Amino acid sequence: MVKKVSGPQILTANLLSDGMVVFLASDGTWRGNVDSALIACSDDAIAALEAGGVLAVQANLVVDPYLIAVEETDGRVVPVAFRERIRTSGPSIDFEFSARAEGLAAFSG
Repeated sequence: MVKKVSGPQILTANLLSDGMVVFLASDGTWRGNVDSALIACSDDAIAALEAGGVLAVQANLVVDPYLIAVEETDGRVVPVAFRERIRTSGPSIDFEFSARAEGLAAFSG
């Protein structure tokens, strides 16, 4: 993890199995909902997040874990960076449209 950010942070990555965006939760699991992410505010808590990411990579669960700055707004976890807000909202393409353009069946799962 190279990039340093300040303020409250969460750890994000992509699942090795399917590439989905996930966030490290307080119970040590990786979840797709950013609101379930464990928020770290101290240097020790941030170091623990990073260590959790290293262990998950070693266990072949995720790829490319990294910290992102967040803020809590109206009880929701909101990434500070625009790129990360896009990642938390899911794929930015219409699977059905893309599949039809290629002459394939629409994505159903």
